[in-house]
Amino acid sequence: MITSVDLSAAEALPVPVDVLRELTERAERLDLTMLVIGAAARDLVVHAVTQQPVVRATLDVDIAVAVDREGLEGFTRGLHPVRNSDHKVRVLGVEVDVVPFGPMERDRHVELDDGHLLDVTGLAEAAATAVVVNLPNAVTVHVASLPGQAALKVLAWRDRHLKSAKDALDLRHILEASAESPYVEEAWEDAEALARSDYAIDVAAAFRTGRLAALPFDPLHGGAVLKVLDAPPQAARLASQMGSLTSPQLLGAFAAGFRTGLGSVGAF
Repeated sequence: MITSVDLSAAEALPVPVDVLRELTERAERLDLTMLVIGAAARDLVVHAVTQQPVVRATLDVDIAVAVDREGLEGFTRGLHPVRNSDHKVRVLGVEVDVVPFGPMERDRHVELDDGHLLDVTGLAEAAATAVVVNLPNAVTVHVASLPGQAALKVLAWRDRHLKSAKDALDLRHILEASAESPYVEEAWEDAEALARSDYAIDVAAAFRTGRLAALPFDPLHGGAVLKVLDAPPQAARLASQMGSLTSPQLLGAFAAGFRTGLGSVGAF
């Protein structure tokens, strides 16, 4: 599994590197674990790595920080709040959504300042399998890996698909990217994934992505992902919103890989 990415020589990146530098330095000063998630993670680990054009521009940055409530206040202190929020701030003119996880969690939920309960299942798992990305000007960030992003997208789609299909589209691009260089080289070396897919490399890559995505989960919390993937009406809707003729096959392979990674028996 790819654990580091060097984009330090990239002439142009679809993310605000100066903002990521400010956030990373702040987290390091406070000895906090910070993870880039959301569209910025997608653009770095999916589009920039595979040298594919960005399919949907974003004007903000999402990060996850392992922090308690006092630590969250310390992390955001001195930053400009957005709409009087203690977790949405503006950094160098860019809106940043700071998602707390870890110490603030209660049953995999975090209560935000507005009283809203945020499901943070998958963030600790994504942090445990983060990719180290080297950016220009000696900036280094930890970013949710391609498999980690896939699991997060399934859970985000579960919560937001009635409002938008963007998470389904992102999942499609993540699974398609898993069959492109440099990720595809590892898929070609994965005997189990190839055998389970009759050597169709795009299907094998999706299976491998699902298996890797499941590895940091325990069966209970990994079950939250499978609850979406194994429910026929939800899986069919997700595949439809992914918007490709191959989406049902790729999603089925991802689900089978995820079940395998959790130690369950499944087939596609």
